[in-house]
Amino acid sequence: MKWRVFFLLGIAMILTLPLVACGAMQRMAMPLAEGAAPAALFRLPARQDETFVVLTIDDAPSSRTDEILALLSTYGATATFFVHTDQMTPDRRDVLQAAVAQGHEIANHLPADRPAWRLSAEDFATEFARADDALVPFGEGKAPYFRPPHGLYRVAHMDGPLEVRGYRSPLAGSDRRYIMASFVPWDASGDKTNTDDPALNARRARRYADQLADNLYPGAIVVFHDGEAEGRAARLAATLVSLEAFLVSARAAGYDVVSLSEGAGRLSRPE
Repeated sequence: MKWRVFFLLGIAMILTLPLVACGAMQRMAMPLAEGAAPAALFRLPARQDETFVVLTIDDAPSSRTDEILALLSTYGATATFFVHTDQMTPDRRDVLQAAVAQGHEIANHLPADRPAWRLSAEDFATEFARADDALVPFGEGKAPYFRPPHGLYRVAHMDGPLEVRGYRSPLAGSDRRYIMASFVPWDASGDKTNTDDPALNARRARRYADQLADNLYPGAIVVFHDGEAEGRAARLAATLVSLEAFLVSARAAGYDVVSLSEGAGRLSRPE
């Protein structure tokens, strides 16, 4: 499966061309990505007259997850939080419980931010099960979805553990169960919104929100980042800027911003 890993890396390089063209280029490249990665879900198959987009938030929880929840409440949005379970200290676990109580859902992003595709089959199975066990107390708020850290997966290593633990696609009858996104989140690289200049970070964060909002379409899956491990506090501060700007723009464009499960439940036709 090495060819697929490197093919996907090539696609990622194409999709992360200069920001001015980023959103439009990624929309054009979507069929190529879907053909190259048939087990990956990049978007929900919504009709053009359906008015929702899907919000996913990676790397939760953090000391500022409550602020993210406040923004989502203000703008009437729901989200799927992909959680690094090693970050769930008791107080942060309480924040995630509050998220579930507010209508959001919690999903598996492994215990920590390690590239999933580099793990051996045995190590992946161990890490995946450990994260899944940690999410069990969230009850019905625990969604059976998995996003591999760093956005790459190895079917031969990962399908078995997902199957055993009941993980599936949000789409009934679909084999697309590795949750990706419609737009590569360039804030994840750390050098865009994680500098020592807060004003620069905020400007870049607004640009990130703008390029997403300008290229939205029904069923699109977007990504923002929580999490402050490994010196990412500045990026997290920028997330609060970019997320609010995005929520404002999405509402102005007539879109509801919803979780994966809520979006899948709104679909009026199968994939």
